[in-house]
Amino acid sequence: MSDDHGTYLVRLIPEQSGPVLIGRLGTLTLAGGELLYVGSALGPGGLAARCRHHGRLAARPHWHLDYLRPHCRVAGCWVARGLERREHVWARALGTLPGASWPLARFGASDCDCPAHLIRLDRVPETAALSVLLGVSLVWRAAPDQFEEPEP
Repeated sequence: MSDDHGTYLVRLIPEQSGPVLIGRLGTLTLAGGELLYVGSALGPGGLAARCRHHGRLAARPHWHLDYLRPHCRVAGCWVARGLERREHVWARALGTLPGASWPLARFGASDCDCPAHLIRLDRVPETAALSVLLGVSLVWRAAPDQFEEPEP
């Protein structure tokens, strides 16, 4: 991924059920299924830095996802390169999938009018189906060993 910019989806597998305090945002209840977090990586470090950050536990949580991470395993990230800001369109599209829900209003979306950037699904679609839904070719990176691509 190097320092390419783009939009990404983090696939999270909850490791427990029950309430999780997400900073000042409120309480998210983990209750089965899987979670997808949608974000953009348009700043320094790009996709690799952002996916690496989400793959680790934060010593001092700052982002909403930092508070959730200790309770979930990161299965990996899907990425799409480019400078277009896609996370808002993606979050809304993912919310249309059968059985999709936004488990905590405004999660990851405190600076926009999206319901949330965290979506709960009973089952996450395969890469090809996600690519069709989101209108862009996605690349899967398993956590954390494939977050960086070797330099040629």
